[in-house]
Amino acid sequence: MGGVGRIIIIILVLVLAAAGAGYFLVPPVAARSQTLEIQRPAQTVLARLASTPSGAVITEGVTVSGPAEAEGDTVALPVSYADGAQGRVVYTVTPAGEGARVDVKLEQNLGANPLDRFQIITGGAVAPLIATAATAVETDLNALPNADFAGLQYSVVQLEARPFFYVENCSDSSAESITSIIQQAVVAIPPVMRANNLNVNGELMAVEPRVVSGQYCYQVGYPYTGRQPRALLIGKTGQTPAGTALRVVYTGEEANVNHDVYDRMDALLGAAHLDNPATREDDWVTYEVYHDDAAQTGGSRNREIFYVTQGDISALTHLLPPTEAAAAPAAAAPAAAEAPAAAATTTAPATTP
Repeated sequence: MGGVGRIIIIILVLVLAAAGAGYFLVPPVAARSQTLEIQRPAQTVLARLASTPSGAVITEGVTVSGPAEAEGDTVALPVSYADGAQGRVVYTVTPAGEGARVDVKLEQNLGANPLDRFQIITGGAVAPLIATAATAVETDLNALPNADFAGLQYSVVQLEARPFFYVENCSDSSAESITSIIQQAVVAIPPVMRANNLNVNGELMAVEPRVVSGQYCYQVGYPYTGRQPRALLIGKTGQTPAGTALRVVYTGEEANVNHDVYDRMDALLGAAHLDNPATREDDWVTYEVYHDDAAQTGGSRNREIFYVTQGDISALTHLLPPTEAAAAPAAAAPAAAEAPAAAATTTAPATTP
């Protein structure tokens, strides 16, 4: 019996020694993970996670408390819990076909109390939070445009406001609807301006200030010189957008502009947390300047597209630095019979890098 007792004592000593070593060697962190399949490009997903601002809510009771640390395919952010505990959320992003696989790991720091260390096994308060946190992250990331911004070129310019004559209309987002509105504007607007003693002082512009019931609503018209009319039966007067803007030079047809510019720019804005990707209604004011015959089949081939900025854009320029301002596309001279009478004197809107 004495030998058995000694064996039991030795076993207890070893167990206690292992427990003691575990207490000091195992990180005092309760953690749980969940893996998500996101149907968005890995570059866009990683960039949005890395740009998560302090104060963002991961899920109810878990709030980002400081700047992100990004290294390679991993992003770590400090978080605070509702009970005052501290921890991290760690994202690991890997490409998965045309989408991304995201491992979401939620951590909570434990105290020195040995009883608290049992939460390393149980997951503690983190365990019931990981599912809702992962669902919120999945919903947020899948709201991004299904596009990446690699290779997108833009410059930052300053715009001056100018008198603007325009008509308002709304259409769906199809190329046919948009080109139809532009074609009508080229024909109808210059005669109305001439009738009101307004001189065209720039090229045709289409400003998209808002989205209403799923339709894009435009202000289409020309900058002008002349005395502002007291009253107008057709059209309105105002000013062109002004301030800091992101400028993209686009050469191509209307049918491809969403894919080549708008979706990619919206992906960049969403990744930088400068626009809510879940709704078009929150988009920045955008507008286009047409440098050739916008009424030709397929729409203008040479245009500038501007995003009028809102607030600090340093997060955006950090993700994708701007390039030197490219020259405005050369206006393609239409046949004399096709050109509106006043359009021949138009000039590009003033921008300064």
